[in-house]
Amino acid sequence: MRYFLLLLPCLMLSSQTPLSAQTPAPAKKAVPAAAKPTPSVMLRNFKESGMANAPVQIEIYTDYECPACRDLYLTVLPSLNREYVNTGKVKLLHRDFPLQQHLYSKKATAYANAAGTIGKYDLVAQQIFQTQPEWAQSGNVDAVVAKVLAGADLEKVRGMAKGEVLDDSVAADVAMGEKDNLRQTPTIVIIAKGKREVISGGMPYSILKSYIDKKLAQ
Repeated sequence: MRYFLLLLPCLMLSSQTPLSAQTPAPAKKAVPAAAKPTPSVMLRNFKESGMANAPVQIEIYTDYECPACRDLYLTVLPSLNREYVNTGKVKLLHRDFPLQQHLYSKKATAYANAAGTIGKYDLVAQQIFQTQPEWAQSGNVDAVVAKVLAGADLEKVRGMAKGEVLDDSVAADVAMGEKDNLRQTPTIVIIAKGKREVISGGMPYSILKSYIDKKLAQ
């Protein structure tokens, strides 16, 4: 979140009135400086959450039409966010990796990322994963998104997602997935002390928690 420092110009008044007749100028009040953004909380894109300088970073590759990704998102991420991301211990990054065999994954990805541009990424991503059994059959991603967005927000997201246009971040995520030799979704990457550890497949929260605690203890 950006903060802007409001600069209040001071007006210098000149007058030919004798000094003794001039009205004394009121004492200037100190203007408190606006708080500067702290580097530790500055995020670079809407798919990131947590402190930028957290000791552990977790990247999660997901496909919106992947049932295992849905399970990870709905059952593991809430606890991960509550215990580690929101407390500054972990920075979380979502990476999109739409699979070719899934007919509507690109459409879902386009809607989620379009929503991210208006600050509604988490809301729409959550809705898309929750309603996966519904739209994965019909392809009607728009209908489920329309249940959580309305008016100008919905129209803007529809316009941006039209034609299943994927933003540059998706290409970057896919390229990184290829570098990570991605085999499946979900895939979890844990980064600590410069070491990148790629773990294919989902896992129960209890196991992920033990991984994180070991990294934090090192």
